[in-house]
Amino acid sequence: MLEPMIANRIVPLVVGCSLAAATDAVAQTDIPSTMLHDGQMRSFIVRLPPGFSADASHPLVLALHPALSSGASFQSSSGWDAVSDLHGVVVVYPTGGVPVGAQGGFAWNSWAFGGEAPDDLGFLAALIAAMHASYGTDPCRTSMTGFSNGAMMTNSFVAVHADKVAAIAPVSGGWITAYGGSEAELTPAHPVPVWTWRGSNETFVTGVGKNARPRNQQDQEQLAFWVSHNAASLVTTVSEQLTYGFPRTYLTSIHAGDAPVWFTEVQGTGHHYQPGAADLIWNRFFSQIKQGAGDCLRCPTDFNGDGATDGADLGMLLGAWGASHESIDLDGDGVVAGADLGLLLAAWGPC
Repeated sequence: MLEPMIANRIVPLVVGCSLAAATDAVAQTDIPSTMLHDGQMRSFIVRLPPGFSADASHPLVLALHPALSSGASFQSSSGWDAVSDLHGVVVVYPTGGVPVGAQGGFAWNSWAFGGEAPDDLGFLAALIAAMHASYGTDPCRTSMTGFSNGAMMTNSFVAVHADKVAAIAPVSGGWITAYGGSEAELTPAHPVPVWTWRGSNETFVTGVGKNARPRNQQDQEQLAFWVSHNAASLVTTVSEQLTYGFPRTYLTSIHAGDAPVWFTEVQGTGHHYQPGAADLIWNRFFSQIKQGAGDCLRCPTDFNGDGATDGADLGMLLGAWGASHESIDLDGDGVVAGADLGLLLAAWGPC
């Protein structure tokens, strides 16, 4: 359990400095910090954008490192610092609670839902609350991404704390069933916007014992889970030539439902936080989704979760016309009909 006197306080690792107010630290771009959780001192780095103000309700992104790494290492390689600087995003790079390897690396205690130590689920939830309290970040625009073991932890977190993030983007992470767990353990409280990424060359085997299997198979299982959970169906598949370093083909399948599910495979790449992922995830996904977290009420007419009531939502309503569809039956009378159309048109525009 988080120590009650520290639950909403974060302490920068600056000699002689305490965080009585976020404005004490705004002169710094990167703030190495610690917080006590479950009897352990946990570390993380806060990246503040230029012109940061605690009164501005900046978006918040948590970026989770892979195994054998740390928050500081992922900060240097993920590309999220550039997003912070360009778009006014507060980015937090926490470090996992499992020491691994001989070089001082760490991992996340992913797929651990039974209270096993270290309590990474609880730490991340407490960290989000502390960020909102100390830096004034926006609970409606809080998202999480991670790479490899960090992607596994991202899926683990939203399975328990879907109310604390608006969207997730796991990149090149293994799936629960390859590690001895069951998808029945994944019970997000509501549909969650998800953008899953992989490299086309990720065909190696990971997992534990007889459950281990190729990563491409695990990625398809992950996609199938989120499509089912979000009651989504395929809308289109887009092939793009994008240049991050040099040109590559990005194949993205877009599924719409109670919340969007996107799945991108970057051709010719291996096990990386995929080229351009931070830039694309922010500009095309996280920045467009502004509901479904914390105390924010989901925009009920935004059926596909893109942050607005528009033609795509109208199409989904018309497609369900005359049926009993709980998420589209806005007036709750048991059938999608004219009254629901009227409510949708009245809410037209950004949520």
